[in-house]
Amino acid sequence: MKKRLLGMAAIAMVLGLSCPQQASAGAKISISDDSNLDLGFRIQALYLRNDKDLKSNEDEFKIRRARFRLKGNVTKYVTGFLQTDFRDDEISSGGDVRLIDAWIMVKPLEWLNVIGGQQMAAVTRMGMTGSGGLMAIDRPGINNYMLSWGAKGNTAFNNGTVAGTASGLSGDVNVRDLGFSLFGSTSFTDMTHFKYYLGVFEGQDVDTRNTDSERYSARVQVNFFDAESGLFNSSTYLGRKKTLAFGVGYDTQDSVARSGSNTGNEIDYTFFTLDAFTDYPVGPGYLTAEVAYNDLDLDDSGVLFAQDGGGALTSSAQGKETQGSGFYGQLGYYINKWQPWVGYEQWDSDGANDAGSWSAVKVGMNYYLKGHNANIKIGYESLTNDKAGAPDIDTFVLGLYVTY
Repeated sequence: MKKRLLGMAAIAMVLGLSCPQQASAGAKISISDDSNLDLGFRIQALYLRNDKDLKSNEDEFKIRRARFRLKGNVTKYVTGFLQTDFRDDEISSGGDVRLIDAWIMVKPLEWLNVIGGQQMAAVTRMGMTGSGGLMAIDRPGINNYMLSWGAKGNTAFNNGTVAGTASGLSGDVNVRDLGFSLFGSTSFTDMTHFKYYLGVFEGQDVDTRNTDSERYSARVQVNFFDAESGLFNSSTYLGRKKTLAFGVGYDTQDSVARSGSNTGNEIDYTFFTLDAFTDYPVGPGYLTAEVAYNDLDLDDSGVLFAQDGGGALTSSAQGKETQGSGFYGQLGYYINKWQPWVGYEQWDSDGANDAGSWSAVKVGMNYYLKGHNANIKIGYESLTNDKAGAPDIDTFVLGLYVTY
């Protein structure tokens, strides 16, 4: 299989060299001096070559993301944002389209912005990295241990769940959350910059709870050299920034489930992260590096039951196999529109006999036709499951990425 994957990788690189250069930009409509509309879309089309251990369909074609977005500045103090996403639900013909972002930002000051609605809960750096600005094929799988992503480990470049790690926790709005947040940024000097996020959200699915507990999140970030002052970051700036960043995030919610039975002890959720990032000129190109440490606490629980007295959240909702800590690191080098990259991530669970513990090695190459607006990526991921008898997964991905 590995020889076949290497052959596919070589073919993909030749195709990348033969693609023409083309421009891409969003459509902006000016209404007045301080009012405008910005309409755009994002498509990420993938071919995946999977191990049989992951799914019976080894060769898979997938639309990873297909989105329309509309951003409107009503005045210089008020912005609205809407974004939809395509989901192949394998039931309705052609899949369906859902609303994933719907928020209003009130901006009285640069360091004080109030955001209300359906939005990303800011905790991890990768969570606040836009999907159109990623360096690797997708976000690291350990980012999914945060409540927004279902408190689980992901594999196959975020296209599958690591066996035995699904906690069953999830919000009414997967990946995003419903609530209010504060966001702001400022510069202390020309070389030192700061931004923060504070949020209160609905959190865990209200249909599984009879306790009205809110989810609270916080993140702070400090940059040296160039600032990353926007709401979202990129995981590579392709030579447009020279920056060094350090961040810390915290996420918590009480009474997200019960342990052991539907009358067991109430379980609290806590997630903590530390991260560092740099994009820096080295030689004729730019070096990109990112590392993060994540820690998930589910009160040392066993099977997770609905907090309102219902049944188990999933058939394999083992809290200790999900609870744990881990880290990821990724490194890339951008030169002349090419960017080779490597990554490694590891999760050590609290499950017995290494159940829920795993690691993954990733390598890949990107070719940028026009920066993050149009590029081709190939990647290979090899996941090792520490539990005896649990499947190891190898995945090859060829992806076409466009953001307009």
